[in-house]
Amino acid sequence: MTKVWRSVVAAIAISLMTWPVQAQGDPVTQAKSLFNAGAQAYERAQYPAAIQAFEEAYRLSPRPGILFSIAQAERRQYYVDKQPEHVLKAITLYNEYLASVPQGGRRSDVVQALAELEPIAARLEAAQRETPGPAPAPPPAPPKRQTQLMISSTIEGAVLSMDGGEAKELPFIEEVKAGKHRVKVSAPGYFDDEREIVAPEGGVVALDVTMRERPARLFVKTDAQAEVSIDGRVVGEAPLVQPVDIPAGKHLVTITRGGRKPFSRELQLERGELMTVDAPLDRTMQRYLSYGLFSVGVAGLVVGGAFGGLALREQGIAQEIYDRTAQGNVLSAEREALLSAIEQRNRWREVSSATAVSGAVLGAAGVLLYLLDNPTIARTPAPEVSPKAPTPRKPRRSEPFMEVLPAPLISPDLKGAMVEVRF
Repeated sequence: MTKVWRSVVAAIAISLMTWPVQAQGDPVTQAKSLFNAGAQAYERAQYPAAIQAFEEAYRLSPRPGILFSIAQAERRQYYVDKQPEHVLKAITLYNEYLASVPQGGRRSDVVQALAELEPIAARLEAAQRETPGPAPAPPPAPPKRQTQLMISSTIEGAVLSMDGGEAKELPFIEEVKAGKHRVKVSAPGYFDDEREIVAPEGGVVALDVTMRERPARLFVKTDAQAEVSIDGRVVGEAPLVQPVDIPAGKHLVTITRGGRKPFSRELQLERGELMTVDAPLDRTMQRYLSYGLFSVGVAGLVVGGAFGGLALREQGIAQEIYDRTAQGNVLSAEREALLSAIEQRNRWREVSSATAVSGAVLGAAGVLLYLLDNPTIARTPAPEVSPKAPTPRKPRRSEPFMEVLPAPLISPDLKGAMVEVRF
């Protein structure tokens, strides 16, 4: 028979002056771990292990909801092995629950379960009375409690190896020998979790392992002196000597350098993955133009200097003719040569000045274009920089559930706190 497991809320007010801070190993935390381990065993139809875990949880934190869970596991176990004691124990626990919860809670489910089990118990009792036999033997000693190890994790694909044995999938719910055990939990993309556990004789050790993600690693090959950014954050200047550790997920990688076309790419990296990005950068058109203008400017200065040299040569010729004519009569031919040399000097001087000034302007423009050639990319982080951490699997409505939620409680007569426990 399928049951709908609804939430039962128990509120407890405790004075803040007398309520110590709970540590990791406090009874409520241990009870929650045991209850969750029992719920996993219940889901896998390992009802004896579930019963043992629930009973340990109830011993540490006696709450009606755990009584209900034990009764449910006892009822299911009866249909597995047909042992009458499971029916009787389930009926007893259901009645204890009704006495503890006068209204609300799981009373309707309990009434339905009792309506199912009480006729079975009556038939078993009638069959025992009708069957003649020897005097009833003394009740057998209670079975020896098994030493159980229950290890779970929310990480998909996690496996456990105990004492160097073969790896087994989680959740791991098995009977083990009492004493120390070395367990290692592994999962792709996560660091191994290795620890020593002491299993007490006849006890239950419940452990929910939270694993640490391995970062993704990104190695960038690009031009020297290029600036490498990930999600808008500068991580270094090329050449990078080692890969960059980043969380798994989507990341925006940008590479920029003066005079080079910027590189931008969105990457999806998995946990533990090593990815290499080879991104040579091409020169920009502005950089080519700056080189061209600078070269033309330098050439203009050189040509202007050459023209200046021609102007000086004509100046020398004119000066020589002038010096000769100053000593005597000036011949008509010499006069014409002097005027021609002066004219050529002036012409070359004008051409030299214009060429040199043009070269200087073009060269300066080339230098300016070179200095201003620093292309950038808007550093907008990529969406979903890192995937959300796996959330614990929500139990189905057909399985046991317990949740402990502390909350402040303030009233005119009481200052304290409330602990909400959901089963």
